[in-house]
Amino acid sequence: MEFMIRRDGRDLGPYSEAEVRSRLVAGTFALSDPGLGEGATEWAPLSAFPQFATSYHQPPPSEAQPFLTRPALPVQDLGSYTAATLQPDERPLHQTTIHWMALSGSVIGAVLSLIVIVPMAMFAAWRDFYWAWLLLVIPAGILLSAAVTVKTSELVITDRRVIIKVGFIQRHTFEMFISKIESVAVFQSVLGRLLNYGTVEIRGTGGSSESFATIAAPLLFRDVIQLVQSSSEGR
Repeated sequence: MEFMIRRDGRDLGPYSEAEVRSRLVAGTFALSDPGLGEGATEWAPLSAFPQFATSYHQPPPSEAQPFLTRPALPVQDLGSYTAATLQPDERPLHQTTIHWMALSGSVIGAVLSLIVIVPMAMFAAWRDFYWAWLLLVIPAGILLSAAVTVKTSELVITDRRVIIKVGFIQRHTFEMFISKIESVAVFQSVLGRLLNYGTVEIRGTGGSSESFATIAAPLLFRDVIQLVQSSSEGR
C-alpha cells in the first residue's frame, strides 16, 4: 500500500509503507503530518494509521532540524562542473551518482566483441599476423568510455538548484531552480528496486521535462528535492 504525505503545504510521494516508517524514524515525517492511503479520499494524520501509530512516537520539536540548515557538502567533494557553477552563498546539500548498472550494456558489448575478436586474432597470429591482437583495444575502449562517463557524471541538489552533468567529452548538462520544478517522477523496474537505481524525470513549471536514467538512489534524490522545496517555501 502506498501513501501520499502532506507536509508544509506540499503533497509528497507516493511512498510505500516501509518508506513512511523509515522517514518517521529519521524525523523527516511527523505523526501529525496528514497522510492519504492508496484508494482513500480523505486525509488523516499518520497517527491515525495503526501501522504507524503503534510503532513510532512524535519526536520532540527541539529535535526537528529544518532541512536547509544541514551542513553543506564540502566543495572539494563536488565535481569540477558543479564547483565551477555554484553561485555565491549557494549551498550544495546532496549529491548522487550514476549507478554501476549503467555499465551493464558496455560490459555485454565488450564480451560480445571479445567472442568475435579473440578467435580472429588467434587465427591471424597462427598466420603470423600478430597485429590482429591490437583489435583488443575495441572492447577496452568500450569499457573505458562507459566507466569515464559514470565516474565523471555529477548530480547535485543545492538550496537553490538541481545541477546535473552526464558525460565527459560528449556531455549533457541540466540546471533548474528548485522553485521552477513542478514535479519529480521516479521510474524503477523490478531489478531497479532491488539494486536501488532508476530513471528520474524532472518536470518544470513551463511543461519542459528532462529524464536521467540509471540514477543511484533515485527515491532519495526525489525526496531531497521535495524537502528543499518545502523548506524554501517555509522560509
